[in-house]
Amino acid sequence: MESAEPSAGVLLSRLEQQVLDQYRLTARNLDEIAAVVQRVSAVQPQLLAELRPLEHKLGLILTLFKASVWALLRQRDQQMLSLDEDS
Repeated sequence: MESAEPSAGVLLSRLEQQVLDQYRLTARNLDEIAAVVQRVSAVQPQLLAELRPLEHKLGLILTLFKASVWALLRQRDQQMLSLDEDS
């Protein structure tokens, strides 16, 4: 009497085929992701040339901001010292 279930060899073969199909799908997805990453990370010289002056300006702004904060802190310290001397 034969069972209605497929044999272990056929089941394993189906399972192997499903695994292989998933590997194939995963490989295709990884190839697509790699292509997108390569396209996104490609250096665009024109964009870099346009951003370089902005980078210099931002560096200058940061330096001026730090100097302003430093000046305000020094001014506050001087005011506190003069208040302490007056007391």
